[in-house]
Amino acid sequence: MNTTVTGLQPVALPDPARPDAGLVLASLWHTGGPEQQRRVMSGVMDAWEKARLPAAYLARHCLAGSDGRTILNFAQWTSPSAHRAFTADPRNQQTLGSAVQALYSADPPGRFLPHRFAERHGAAARCFTATWHDTEDEGRARSLADALAERAPAATASSAAVAEYFYVGEAGRQLLVLTGFQDEPSGAGPWFRPFRGLVRPAR
Repeated sequence: MNTTVTGLQPVALPDPARPDAGLVLASLWHTGGPEQQRRVMSGVMDAWEKARLPAAYLARHCLAGSDGRTILNFAQWTSPSAHRAFTADPRNQQTLGSAVQALYSADPPGRFLPHRFAERHGAAARCFTATWHDTEDEGRARSLADALAERAPAATASSAAVAEYFYVGEAGRQLLVLTGFQDEPSGAGPWFRPFRGLVRPAR
């Protein structure tokens, strides 16, 4: 049985380097336009705010894509086993799972383990980009993360990046790189701004 505790707070800006997070869940959703994008994000966060969440839950965020269509989902839990216990409870599938699926038909999110973080500048990140790399195994994913983290700041995707966050797929077949910016980044792909979040304050 999950032990549910109170004290969750609405905080839009995620903390990708949260030290007590042992599992990150991340996914991209594609909607039909700004109206649906906002409706889905609002509905999802409303559902999470009503859910009975265990102490192992740390944070859940929806970030809005600059293209007006994409949604970046980003969640943090204390450990993979704690999240599996939560999802295995049929009551959670009947309530939270059904509420989310009614808004957006989505596959399960990717499961990632925090690997390392690289600060590029001292400023706080307020916007983000997300990049997924396919890898052959966990060792290759970690090696790629280390190579990207240790390259010169001038060689990063944008010299305006203030930090990079590297997460290795639980199965070892993907690397997720979240790049933080103080201001809106330039580039062809969408970037993401915080919309809503539900956070358990760190102790």
